[in-house]
Amino acid sequence: MNDATQVKLLRSAMILGITLLVCGHIVLAVTFASDNIGHHGFILGAALSAFGVILSLPTKIYLTLVLMEHEESKNPNFTRSAEGQERRRSSVAHIRTATEDDALNLSVLAKQTFIDTFAADNSEENMRQHCDATYSEALQRDEITDPNRLTLLATHQGQLIGFIQVRWGNTPDSVPAKSAGELQRLYVDRDWHGKGIAQDLMAAALDVFAKRGNDVVWLGVWEHNPRAIAFYRKIGFREVGSHVFPLGTDPQRDLIFMHEL
Repeated sequence: MNDATQVKLLRSAMILGITLLVCGHIVLAVTFASDNIGHHGFILGAALSAFGVILSLPTKIYLTLVLMEHEESKNPNFTRSAEGQERRRSSVAHIRTATEDDALNLSVLAKQTFIDTFAADNSEENMRQHCDATYSEALQRDEITDPNRLTLLATHQGQLIGFIQVRWGNTPDSVPAKSAGELQRLYVDRDWHGKGIAQDLMAAALDVFAKRGNDVVWLGVWEHNPRAIAFYRKIGFREVGSHVFPLGTDPQRDLIFMHEL
């Protein structure tokens, strides 16, 4: 029996269950209003209601799960999954898809984490130029709504503590792939380093790539960022090339890493 047939049967069962519930309440109401029906009316009404509950509630739960699975498979911005729920139980962070309302907070965190990571090794002017050109609230809102990008947020008790941004298109020649996705940015607030947030964000992003049908994920990482390079190597990325990453007026060299799914 295919999924469509199952859904039709379950919908029918749910409708029947709701009908039985209504009929059960009607019988009980008539029984209370009449002295001629007796205890048989209470038994019939209770039985109809009980069968109605049995048929309707589990069916509604199952249909909800089916519809959520369907939405997840069709919509790349929908991140509910069994794997995601398992990560939520085992992680201190909640991973969710960003919305336009997150643009300001995302802009603030993106600037701060970029400065925390790279300010010591770059000029103040180049850092300012890059942050102004890359992490403004308006640009973050545009990227959140871009159908070729996806931004996932890590939050703890409502506070934004990390994010990962992925996109599709413009795969470099050094990345052999039938269908590639790019891991554009991955940053975690420095107070949350070492708590598994980056791993949770990465796992959620890889789920998205896999469900979209990508066979390769690639990224660029600054050649003088040994912490990030070690992290990517540990989870299975390998170096395949390099490209220029302009930071303000400084043309820097990013290493290109790829990971096969």
